[in-house]
Amino acid sequence: MFKECLEVFAKELESKGEKLILDSYIPADGTYLIIDSNGNIKAKTEIQKDKKTKEVDRSSPFYTQICFYDYHSQLISMNKPVDSKKVIHSNNYLSFAVKKESIVSGKLTQELIDGYFEMLKDPLEKKYKKSKEAGRIYEMFEETEGEVDTANLEKNCRWIKEHVFSLEDVDLGGKNYLKVYFENENQVYEKEGRRYFLPNLYNNNDYNIEIENKVYGLPDNNLGMNVKKPLLSFKSRKVPASYLLNGEDVMLQKKFFDYLMNLVSSGRYHVYIDTAQKKIIGYRNGEAPDKIESGYYLRLKKGKSEAEIWAADNIATYMNKLDKPFLFQNIANAGHEKSKEYYDSYRTYHYRTEVGQLINEVFFMKWLAGNYTADAGDIKVKDEVLKQNILFSRDIIFDWIFKGRDIGMGVVLEKISLILAKRATLNGYRDRALWQLNLRWSFREYFSKKGECEMGEIITDLKESVKKKIFADTTVPLENDREYYFVVGQLVSYLLSLSKAKDNNQSLLNPFLNAKSDEEIKRRILQIYKKYNYRISSNRKRARNLLALVEGYIPGKVNQEMIVLGYNSDRLIYMEDKKDE
Repeated sequence: MFKECLEVFAKELESKGEKLILDSYIPADGTYLIIDSNGNIKAKTEIQKDKKTKEVDRSSPFYTQICFYDYHSQLISMNKPVDSKKVIHSNNYLSFAVKKESIVSGKLTQELIDGYFEMLKDPLEKKYKKSKEAGRIYEMFEETEGEVDTANLEKNCRWIKEHVFSLEDVDLGGKNYLKVYFENENQVYEKEGRRYFLPNLYNNNDYNIEIENKVYGLPDNNLGMNVKKPLLSFKSRKVPASYLLNGEDVMLQKKFFDYLMNLVSSGRYHVYIDTAQKKIIGYRNGEAPDKIESGYYLRLKKGKSEAEIWAADNIATYMNKLDKPFLFQNIANAGHEKSKEYYDSYRTYHYRTEVGQLINEVFFMKWLAGNYTADAGDIKVKDEVLKQNILFSRDIIFDWIFKGRDIGMGVVLEKISLILAKRATLNGYRDRALWQLNLRWSFREYFSKKGECEMGEIITDLKESVKKKIFADTTVPLENDREYYFVVGQLVSYLLSLSKAKDNNQSLLNPFLNAKSDEEIKRRILQIYKKYNYRISSNRKRARNLLALVEGYIPGKVNQEMIVLGYNSDRLIYMEDKKDE
């Protein structure tokens, strides 16, 4: 799978060149200086990424050049610095990157600067002497690409020592970077970047082997193999590493992860690799491609020094557009008098991502979308019921929206929707509970066979039938369990409406929404009736009918969704009727 992803990336890289990476590259926040061959400041550019849009101002005429210099001068990670004190964060003599606070605090000294450039002057002796494997890679590099330009190195070192502590018009406040780049030809920057990258790209040079004058080693991306992780090694092999790459392939893999890091930095955590079209596209939360014939999905996370692949999966014939449009209906005929947003959502949806946004808003109060892949401990939801339902359902919902997998979607929505509607009811959110029931039933109709489940007709007929029974002059028996549990909800709503202590309703309502038997329901109703019957007029026909309907019917299994519907629907007992006494 990963090999195929690299093959697609290699095709794009061959077609677009390094622009594939640089066009989406975002340097770290800070002040960037370009110094010309005469030692003058040719350009000064401030870069600040917008935290919301994840974008930067690219209008500077030097922005493209800065990206090029910065990309080839970055450290692989802070575990592989040139400066052993980790104060200077660049990798070659053409660049000098340091946190501004290191200049202000005195961490950066003349001695540190000298040490940085001395290390770059003779890496084989000063840096790679203790590692014969890394040293061999560096020797092979020098054999083909030459030694360091020491004259230029010393010139740049002098400039830094003379100017970095006394730069005019440079604000050294804040915790961002000061980065200085000495103007030179692009191929020189590329060469000096390779001088650092090649000996440092492997996870651990102890696993390197040389075959026919080529070094093969274990790449470092998303992999840590050391004495603390013995289970990652293959003890039965002569070389215990899981796989080995030569210098050319490991550079390709590095560029692939650099590209992924660019996507993550711009807020595109969802990556689709279309193997049919040979394309790689990153998407923000809630976005997806129109179509993928075949390929892979990668879920990314920004690590300390690279993009981390947290999840990967095959994609087969993904279509964002639904084969059958989804119709969100106001089945409960809810009034929603206080909020227009409820009414606006009742319409036809044609795309999976649209339906995903609907699920996120209606069921999860917009908490799902940002927590599809978050660790459980990182989900900042105080409501434990909501949090548990996010954890329970998010994988199935995500796969339906972003991978086109229908398996389990109807079942999981059926389960969580009732729990969340009950939660809204207990918290006094009548409109939201009905909104959630409507979405629940709309999904039930969507996932059922045609004509098998017409919830609109069922609920309309139920309400009309119950209304006639409540308004009747004599008691008319209930026809089925649905009617019974709807009436239970209506009766509980009516009795609790008689209470003056509105804040106690949740504790009184909870036993009904979680009742396991009809015996428990009838016992609880009797308790509430005894508590508030003094407020019921003796000649209230509708109250008598409600009580008689519940008392005279023996139901089967408790139907909690009908109790929720009955409780949150308009109280029929209060509706106007010219014939009412």
